[in-house]
Amino acid sequence: MNLRALILIPLFIFGCVTLLCAQTYEEKRKDILSKQNNTRAEINVLDARIKSYQKRVAEAEAKFNRSYKQYENLNGLIALQDDKIDNLSTEQKQIEEEINLTEAEIKVRQEELSVLIQNYKKILLFAYKNSRSSNLEMLLTSQSFNEMLVRAKYLKKFEEQKAKQAEQIRRRQNELDEIKIDLKQSLNRNQIVLQEIQSEKQILNGQRSQQKQTVESIRSQRSDLVAELTKSRQQKEALQNAFTNLIAEAERIQELENERLVKLARAREIADENVRNREVAKYSKSLVRDAAVSNEMLIDNERLFIASKGALPWPVDSKTVSKNFGRTRNPIYGTVTEYLGINIVTDPASSVKVVSDGYVSQISPINGFGDVVFVKHGGYYTAYGNLSRIDVQKNQVLNSGDRIGLSGVAQSPLGENILFVVRYKDYQNPLNWLQK
Repeated sequence: MNLRALILIPLFIFGCVTLLCAQTYEEKRKDILSKQNNTRAEINVLDARIKSYQKRVAEAEAKFNRSYKQYENLNGLIALQDDKIDNLSTEQKQIEEEINLTEAEIKVRQEELSVLIQNYKKILLFAYKNSRSSNLEMLLTSQSFNEMLVRAKYLKKFEEQKAKQAEQIRRRQNELDEIKIDLKQSLNRNQIVLQEIQSEKQILNGQRSQQKQTVESIRSQRSDLVAELTKSRQQKEALQNAFTNLIAEAERIQELENERLVKLARAREIADENVRNREVAKYSKSLVRDAAVSNEMLIDNERLFIASKGALPWPVDSKTVSKNFGRTRNPIYGTVTEYLGINIVTDPASSVKVVSDGYVSQISPINGFGDVVFVKHGGYYTAYGNLSRIDVQKNQVLNSGDRIGLSGVAQSPLGENILFVVRYKDYQNPLNWLQK
């Protein structure tokens, strides 16, 4: 192999490979850091809610008339704490992914640097074995003037190439040092997150211990068992009655509407023009709902609702559920009750949005749930309860994401939560419909 090939070929190959590797590494690391920022933002939101609940827990008194409220606040706080630990674990995995990527990049860069150094050594060795005592001697021993010019040309290129090789090694070493700094930063962040997870788990264990003490205190007051059961049953019955009446009224009006359509068709067949016009005008107005809500629209709404199962947006900017759907065992009394929806922990007076296209079929105050807005999506219904403010009216057409009102505040029946219900013939678990 001649001197020129030895110099140029390795540089071309490793220069191209390094450029591609550097771009891939930077893009991947940028994507991972973006995910970390999003996860940290969620953690900060959870932190704010945790502080709010911590304040309420600290203010709770040992007396029974406040013990159960303390238990509810602790339940919400523990749910938030669990969510934060989950998010911290996600952030830790993302940081570990970044660390693995950076370590792999360091390995590649070290191998490239090693190759460059070996090439540089070969060039020096070649120069040592084939050089004269000096460049001047090499030129003076040339057999001809042309040979002297060629030797001078390649000696110059050889010196320039040695300088470039040395500079490239220095540059690669600097790049490697910078990536090692990235790795050190990632390791430090990972250590901080691990410490935060450990701290949060200790806090969570303390909260669970406090909750257990609160439950034991409440259990000593067994006289409230009947009141708790009665309240739960009344809430369930009130919500069921509201839905039953709503659906029955819709069916009754639909029957009247069907009769109207039959009479309208007959009226249009009347021979006498004056009588026909009078009868057609009499039966032309729909009894079902506003003209803006057509049967076609309801069909489209239902089709969209069904297609969005498992992907519906949450009605509030929170995914922390403090009370689940279905049959649950009361942790205090050991009794079993049935809940028709879910309670979602929110910031006080947060914006509550409709989860899919539909229209407001009813707005009713319901015992235990405050003001409840019922939205019809074809054959499906969603209900939004414990609202501190309502911004819609009956028969109003809504698009997905439109604001219905504001969530509960501390004085609301369910506190700083909203009730969310999904119904189609029977009650559905909302978590099966909302985004995971």
